[in-house]
Amino acid sequence: MSVEQQAVEDEEMLLHNEFLAQPDEIHTVQDIGPYPNVLLSDPKKQQVPIVEISSSLSASGKSQLLYYLTALAILPPKYGDISVSGQEAAVVFIDTDNRFDAERLRTVARGIVLQQRGLSNRAQPGGTSDLDLLLVSSLQHVHVFRPQSSSGLLATIHTLESYLFNLSRHSSASRPLQMIAIDSATAFIWQDRLRDEVARTEEIGRPQAEIDSEREQNQSFHLSDLYNEMVKELKRLQSRFQCAIVYSATVSGGRASGPGHYDQSQARVPSLRPALPTPWGTFPTLRLIVHRPSVRPFPPSMAAHAAVKDASSRQSVVQQGKISAWVNPWGCNEWPRRIVEAIEANNGGSFSFYMGDSGVEITDPHH
Repeated sequence: MSVEQQAVEDEEMLLHNEFLAQPDEIHTVQDIGPYPNVLLSDPKKQQVPIVEISSSLSASGKSQLLYYLTALAILPPKYGDISVSGQEAAVVFIDTDNRFDAERLRTVARGIVLQQRGLSNRAQPGGTSDLDLLLVSSLQHVHVFRPQSSSGLLATIHTLESYLFNLSRHSSASRPLQMIAIDSATAFIWQDRLRDEVARTEEIGRPQAEIDSEREQNQSFHLSDLYNEMVKELKRLQSRFQCAIVYSATVSGGRASGPGHYDQSQARVPSLRPALPTPWGTFPTLRLIVHRPSVRPFPPSMAAHAAVKDASSRQSVVQQGKISAWVNPWGCNEWPRRIVEAIEANNGGSFSFYMGDSGVEITDPHH
């Protein structure tokens, strides 16, 4: 059995038991007034989170959850007399996978509004021009960057503050910055590891003082230095703007067994080891795992009539679009008791959401 297959089975066990690239903006730049500090949020607010959304496989719903959070951030609190629970804020979306889909984000935002009105995104009534204008207006406040390497990602993060305070480049000066989203933080990890290995090989036989000097002057590549600088700069931005940081990560070869295994109701809850080097393992305040139920292929020995009979049930799993999510229990043996109790009191830290053509829906109002 391959590592990937084992990872899928480990995750299914729970289900059975249950950011120097230029911004590629999706809005039209408009002339705005002089609001030099309005992107700053109230420092007295509750501590803002740093959230990791991970999975061991791609296409597990990580980006869709990011779209949902982005939509809630940019939408207004109300649409007419309907509460939408939006934050009417701005979002920086760093698209390292070059897969950002503005139309999908619009669909997700539209779905949130229509769900609150008790309507379907598929069978919508006439006269929705006001909603379309609202969506276009809201999407102006998503600022998309597309770095092409980890060095580009770091450079993008370094220039975010000057970009956000450059009032001639965007129309979000009157809004707080709600979130910096990175999709995904692991996009360049393999090429960085290769680059780091090559750099270490080239240092063989060289004087240590010379190696240390180049490292201090950033003249040589060290993976740990690069990723440590990313965390340092993201923390600085969060302190500056009081914004949430949410990033996705794909943990290749993730396994459920590991230190700090968390037992809940006698069920083995899959955990994933941090995919990124130190200090990313302790960087987030909340680590989530998302998983899309897999549809196993028909066994080669299955008869045709049995396959036909079983096809409808398999197809229903795909059409349902259900995504399961839970708090990653990696290292939970070291968690304070109050954290464990809080997770247990909130459905064990698990919830579900549904992904379809009409958007993303989280059915539990507590999440």
